[in-house]
Amino acid sequence: MTELKAKIKVMPVHIFVMLFSAVYSFASIFIPMFELFIQYVPFRTYSLFTLILNPKVYTRIRSGSVNLNFQSFAAVVFVISIVLAVAALTLSLAFPFYYNSGKKRKIGYLSVLALFVGRAVCHVITLSKMVSEDMISSNGLTPQRLYVAQSFAGNLLIIVLFIGVAACLYGALNLKMNYKIFAYPYLAWIVIFTILPLILILFRAFFTKAAGGGYEFTTAGFSVLFAKKTVTTRFYGMEVTLQEYFSIFLRSFDYALWTTIGCLLLGYPASYILAKKSKLKRQNSSRLLLLFVLPMWMNTMLRTYAWRAFFSETGVCNTILQQIGAIDAPILFLKNEILADVITKLVMTNDFLPFMVLPLYSVLVKLDDSLSEAAYDLGATKAQTFFKVTFPLSLPGVISGIQMVFMPSLTFYMIPDILNEGSKTTIGTTVQNFILNESTTYNQAGNVLSLLLLIFVLITMGILRGQDKEAGSGGMTL
Repeated sequence: MTELKAKIKVMPVHIFVMLFSAVYSFASIFIPMFELFIQYVPFRTYSLFTLILNPKVYTRIRSGSVNLNFQSFAAVVFVISIVLAVAALTLSLAFPFYYNSGKKRKIGYLSVLALFVGRAVCHVITLSKMVSEDMISSNGLTPQRLYVAQSFAGNLLIIVLFIGVAACLYGALNLKMNYKIFAYPYLAWIVIFTILPLILILFRAFFTKAAGGGYEFTTAGFSVLFAKKTVTTRFYGMEVTLQEYFSIFLRSFDYALWTTIGCLLLGYPASYILAKKSKLKRQNSSRLLLLFVLPMWMNTMLRTYAWRAFFSETGVCNTILQQIGAIDAPILFLKNEILADVITKLVMTNDFLPFMVLPLYSVLVKLDDSLSEAAYDLGATKAQTFFKVTFPLSLPGVISGIQMVFMPSLTFYMIPDILNEGSKTTIGTTVQNFILNESTTYNQAGNVLSLLLLIFVLITMGILRGQDKEAGSGGMTL
């Protein structure tokens, strides 16, 4: 018994994973895995064990009756499944304890792996073949009206067996635990959902599908964007004539710039106060920080419509102003060009404020108070200490916050679109309209515009990263 306990203590993790998979594979014979649907309605839930005990189904439906008998199918599947499950469980419990040679252990891992694969195949066959075509036709139904679906326990079985197969393969190959392997899923995620889409945008910006079925090189998308077509628009009350899409980019840039400035002006003092309180009473600061994060839990569209209702003709703002006697008639905030522009930037600032506060707070809370005390000892005032010590040291947080606010707000279109009722076109709306257009040329123009925005963002990030390095290497000067 002592020797057995000693073996268990030194047993690697993947063996316990394999044992858990084997136990669940055996237990799944008695757990409801399949759900029978008749006329789109769940009729009965089955495990392999209950399928043997009660294989017959009879029920009346509006167009007649349904009479099913799973006895012959269940008998074969039950026997095969229980043999595979029992064999996997027995072998998983036996060979790690009684076989010390590497070759025999490898054979044991591969045997359990084959049994897990067989159990998974048997489960899939049961799911797909339990209701046969003869049953469907003899009862006058269709596959959509008579079928078997997998329950949550069935989905879990497939996942557990997959993990068990991975554990067996890990043991058979005699791999050593290396924490670098945990980075591979993230690398795969980046490749699939970041790099490949960017490559696709680059490809679609220069190539379109030809009539013959292949792809041909074309710059028609660039011609659409840089066409000599001008529009007259108003910026800050002044009428200016600009190239059409440059005008749209300029408006989006204006929104992004003022949103970033607003978030910085509001976010830095808030982060500074939160950081100060955090060093005194951590609980109070965490509660205050929650007030900034809490709005992020609500859908952006709902928040925007709430702001629109607030500034509407019969909204809260007009109601309060009328009740206190400040105005006689409601102000059309969202119809006035200047007021609507200010409100749009205000709402965007409110929406992106947490993205500025969080990186600023994370930097400010880590600043050493002894640096400020040293500045005071050297004769610096509070203002000098802030501008020559605190602020330079917090620049990494400022730059990080600018990146997190400016980049997304540049292409953000939901808030301007909802508040201005589509009257102000932004760069995000333009990309969406291009991509959804049925014209191949406009589709390509959408990809070209996305590519140009990506280049602009990369250049901006490169500039900010350079500033971040300079800030990180800077010292304290009085």
